[in-house]
Amino acid sequence: MDVTQSPQGLLKFMAFMESLSPETCQALEDVYERELSFEDPINQASNIPELRALFEDLFKQLKQIRIEIKHHALGGKRHFISWHMAYTFRGKPRSLDGVSEIELGPTSKVCWQRDYWDASTGVYAEFPLMRTALGALKKLVAVKHPAPKG
Repeated sequence: MDVTQSPQGLLKFMAFMESLSPETCQALEDVYERELSFEDPINQASNIPELRALFEDLFKQLKQIRIEIKHHALGGKRHFISWHMAYTFRGKPRSLDGVSEIELGPTSKVCWQRDYWDASTGVYAEFPLMRTALGALKKLVAVKHPAPKG
């Protein structure tokens, strides 16, 4: 990917994501503003201590986390990064794709972040009752195409 025109804070954020580990999470202050807004489909944080707790819990739940940046797009105020995350959950390899939308603050660190990923496959489907309910719901709301005439 061509990153030559990307803001330094965006490059730092992408490098942080690709090196995400319990060790790199000790240096959140290098990537994020002290006061921030973070949200994903299941979590929220508004400052570094809350974000650190979120990441610490992530590493308790998931093992062998690897994130690969796929693409990024520069916006006027907000930037977009698409990524693929592979991990182990309950002893089984898993993966999901997502997008992070970020805004850089006055010190070129992330001050606002929204992560978008499908919680129905990334989390909820891990539980048998939820997986069954989600399957039934998808079947119910999916577009029903007419049978081909013929």
